Amino acid sequence: MESSVYQHRNISNTVISSCIIAFVFLFIFVSSGLAQTWYIKPSAEIPLRRGQGTDYRILAIVPDGTAVTLVEEIDSWAKVATEDGKEGWILKRYLTKNRPLSIVVESLQKENASISAQLGLLQTKNDELKEFNTALQNTLENNNKELESTTTKYQRLMEDTADVIAIKNNLDQSKQTITKLQQDLGSIAAENKRLKASQNIRWFLAGGGTLIFGCIIGMTLSRSKRRKSSLY
Repeated sequence: MESSVYQHRNISNTVISSCIIAFVFLFIFVSSGLAQTWYIKPSAEIPLRRGQGTDYRILAIVPDGTAVTLVEEIDSWAKVATEDGKEGWILKRYLTKNRPLSIVVESLQKENASISAQLGLLQTKNDELKEFNTALQNTLENNNKELESTTTKYQRLMEDTADVIAIKNNLDQSKQTITKLQQDLGSIAAENKRLKASQNIRWFLAGGGTLIFGCIIGMTLSRSKRRKSSLY
């Protein structure tokens, strides 16, 4: 039972809230539809009266071209509000939605002045952009020159590096050749020393053999002479 009562209350609250929201939107829509800006037609100064009729007191005299806000319409009368906050009734035939020529001209003059100011600002920015573009062009040219110079230096450096590498390779090759020659020279010197020693031994042996051979011959001749002397 309590649950059904609670649900009924929730439904009622929801319906009430929906009605309030719909009423607010309707009020805003009606207000926005009525609160329109109208203008006094170019004619003479129009009296703004307290009520709908010429027997009502005049509240103000509204010059032609004046902008007013339409509040309410009844038959041939319209309730309007002026910019200074006054509200009153005026005949609808004196109202128009078309902006007066003076206001249009004034608006166009203001718009023209605004456009001129914007054009001047754009011209100034354009001049600044031109100067900035010129500076960028100069910077780009300088950077291109520096790039060309750096590229040339780099190519020369690469060529010098290649020459240095070639010289280093030749030097290493020369060192290897010199080392090998030194090794070969050492081997030749050792072989020469060995050959000299062998040659000395041969000369020694040859001299000793000659001496021994001479001694043998001498002894043989001596013996021969002794034998001959003994025969006689």
